[in-house]
Amino acid sequence: KYIMNTAMKKIIILLVLFITSVKAFPQLGFFSLGYILPLSGSLPKYYIENNGGALNKNSYESQSAFEVGFLVQPVYNFILHKDIILGLGMDLGYYRDTYRFINYEERKKYTHVFDSLNMGGYIEGIFANIFMLGFGGGIKVPLGGSLRYDYIIETLNYSRLKQRFDDIVIPYIKFLIGVKSFTVLGGVSLSFYFNYDFPVIKDIKSAPDTVKFSSIDLGVQIGFYISALEVR
Repeated sequence: KYIMNTAMKKIIILLVLFITSVKAFPQLGFFSLGYILPLSGSLPKYYIENNGGALNKNSYESQSAFEVGFLVQPVYNFILHKDIILGLGMDLGYYRDTYRFINYEERKKYTHVFDSLNMGGYIEGIFANIFMLGFGGGIKVPLGGSLRYDYIIETLNYSRLKQRFDDIVIPYIKFLIGVKSFTVLGGVSLSFYFNYDFPVIKDIKSAPDTVKFSSIDLGVQIGFYISALEVR
């Protein structure tokens, strides 16, 4: 009987805590679902580690390129103060990376294009329901792409990417600054962002040398949001 009474007390306490938390939860914040369109210019870098080969990194020059993506951003927004919101969420979707170089010795222009699955985390602060600062990171996993040189375009599916490249993953970090505002039904944002792709993916065809790509991207990010913000 004592055990049953103790168990009942615990159940009642848990129910009270659950009901209290459910009632308090909307006051802590709200969910939002964003649809993000990043548009950027990319400046890649060509890393060459000589292992007895004949590659000359001085013969390669980076060329700027255009990049685009489409991300879905589920976020929970904590209302820390009436003028301060802290958002924690994810970046999920598609991103196209472009690495373009000119080889002056061969007199050829090389363009590597990767169509990737983007998976990352994201944190942002919104101040006075207008100013926004954000930081994020994650990985992009190429699922397809192409290699272009001169007037030749070689299409690469995932299996052919694995045959040509090692470590088929692109880790990245990004910083954003801009404006973002929520209303009862949703929100909009416009921000400038800086993105850095770490040099991990390697070109097998360059053996015995090791060739890796990295990139600095500068661009704008446009967002539209569906939210569950309540007006009090």
